[in-house]
Amino acid sequence: MIMLVYMIGRNIPLYGIDVDAYNNVSIDAQSILLQALSGDMKNCSIFILGLWPYMLASMLAVLIVAIMSIDSSRKISPKKINIWTMLFMMIIASVQAYQKVQTFIYDDMSADMLTFTKIIVFIQLIAGMLIVVYMCDRTAKYGIGGRMSVFMINIVDGMMKMFAGQKADRLILPVVIGVIEIAIMIVLETTEKRIAVQRVSIHNIYADKNYIAYKLNPVGAMPLMFTSAVFMLPQFICSGLYHLHPDNLKLAWLVENLRLTSVFGIIVYLAIIVILTILFSLIMLTPGKEAENLLKSGDSIQDIYAGKPTKRYLVGTVLRFSIYSSIIICICQGVPLFLQFGGHIDSSLAMLPCSIMMSTGIWISLYREGTVYRNMDKYHPFI
Repeated sequence: MIMLVYMIGRNIPLYGIDVDAYNNVSIDAQSILLQALSGDMKNCSIFILGLWPYMLASMLAVLIVAIMSIDSSRKISPKKINIWTMLFMMIIASVQAYQKVQTFIYDDMSADMLTFTKIIVFIQLIAGMLIVVYMCDRTAKYGIGGRMSVFMINIVDGMMKMFAGQKADRLILPVVIGVIEIAIMIVLETTEKRIAVQRVSIHNIYADKNYIAYKLNPVGAMPLMFTSAVFMLPQFICSGLYHLHPDNLKLAWLVENLRLTSVFGIIVYLAIIVILTILFSLIMLTPGKEAENLLKSGDSIQDIYAGKPTKRYLVGTVLRFSIYSSIIICICQGVPLFLQFGGHIDSSLAMLPCSIMMSTGIWISLYREGTVYRNMDKYHPFI
């Protein structure tokens, strides 16, 4: 029901907007990327801010917590982290909403009415973003997927738009690449390294079955989702600066080329994937803290001394896996995007293999989450 409300909201236009001016939207890699965040390719519905402010805010909060956690004596409560996230989110959303209010095309009206309309649109943008965040929180609490479910709807909808009206010969290459990327993503998500651990507290037959497991793709599809949001940040900043300084040629060049339809934009996009994959892997898996916990409990990894050698080994393993997976993902994401320049793949289909790969990673995460809940339900009669 929450996803149904979200799908309806994506089709409700903002007040006073000239909807006809947004009807003829060209489908290319950039518009599909925008739709993955806002769900609205026309970019004029009440939900167009989507999860973008929340995702950037949560990233900032995670980075601050990671920096402050270097000092082990400092403890940060989840409540304080939520307050920081909400504060950052409202600041980012307000700035983005103000910029969009200034760039929208409105119906013909008087100057006073136009000012009143802009105020209403600003409020609608903030309210729409808060509704999307609230629905994602409800989904995380009572359903499956959380904010991933919103991404899944947007990605599948974008794939349907890419398929619509296309000739079969144009679809062959991107679909074949997409099928190959499905297999690659399954391998990345299901392959893991098991590091044997000697537990001093376990002396039964399970003593030989204790291990720390790291996936080949350590943090799954999360970097791909956040890459979309982070990639939009320099575009947002450059667009705002260009609006203030329209004669600046460097800003004009950045606004034009920070897109997935240019070589420069694609390189920036792939670089963000690598950085976020490594960053999220080290922050979310905390191999350094894992080594400290092993030392405190008296446990150890086989054939490796406790303390700094264990920390170096675990950090090195996570770092190595994150680099491997990020390079593989960059190749899978970059090949179809670069093929659009040689005419091998139509520009309207360049994002199709990338969308297939992202949806595969999200489907695997949703399946695993559903499996966990199903297994938990089996224990209810005993607990």
